[in-house]
Amino acid sequence: MCENGDVMRSRSYTALIRTFNSARTLGSTLDALDHQSVAPTRYVVVDSGSTDETLTLLPKDAFVHHYVGAKFNYAASLNQGVAHIETKYCLVISSHTALANNKALEYAMEILDNCEDIAAAYFVQELGQSMRFERVGRTNFSGFNGAWNTCAIYKTELLRKRAFRPEVFSSEDQEWSNWVINTENMRIARISGAGMSYNNPSGNSISKSLKENMAVAIFVKSEMLGPSYLARTLYRAIRPRSPLKERVVNLALLYSLIAHNVTAWGRARTSRGTD
Repeated sequence: MCENGDVMRSRSYTALIRTFNSARTLGSTLDALDHQSVAPTRYVVVDSGSTDETLTLLPKDAFVHHYVGAKFNYAASLNQGVAHIETKYCLVISSHTALANNKALEYAMEILDNCEDIAAAYFVQELGQSMRFERVGRTNFSGFNGAWNTCAIYKTELLRKRAFRPEVFSSEDQEWSNWVINTENMRIARISGAGMSYNNPSGNSISKSLKENMAVAIFVKSEMLGPSYLARTLYRAIRPRSPLKERVVNLALLYSLIAHNVTAWGRARTSRGTD
């Protein structure tokens, strides 16, 4: 697997779950974790005001932290949860996610144990006969294929060294991945074949996709604000064979990218005028 061999050295991890009225899917998430060959050592749950049955579904020994903040911020909620984690590894998993392969987390921790250059491992919704992984690093990081907080396991010491940035309004996982890849010269493991499923009742809305793309453009891949990317986005927005939703997303993204550039240009001009 890696130069350090295939010996499991640590089986200790905490499952960090952010919840808000998650009763419809949380049971499946917890059941899948309970059936892992290596179950969580502890559960830390950051709840932002659930009014349904969510909290009654949690394991009796789960630690519940009630989110602190006037306005909810996902990155801040994860940071608040990490503050209560003492294990070597931290599994960030959505309350809408389940893993079908009961050896998925054992496999991920083997990678983290044996590969010093890998900071985190995450699971994607790709089927396969067996689990496999690829490294994501400087040469192939796209801004969208870094750790995915739907289901990602991190070396906790790195989350303490550099927390998720609250000002990153979406795709906080991609911004963190960009840091660990380009500043720490480490890599992310992208695991397929684990039977990961994401069943968010809200689905993947246009507004969510737009926020994720804008966050990557502003905080990770500034070239997305340049003319070449804008031209490609325009083409995808008007290409007849593209699905309607994809065309709408790209049209909205094009508008938002241009609006951001105009606003940034205006601020820069005002700043120069006051110097």
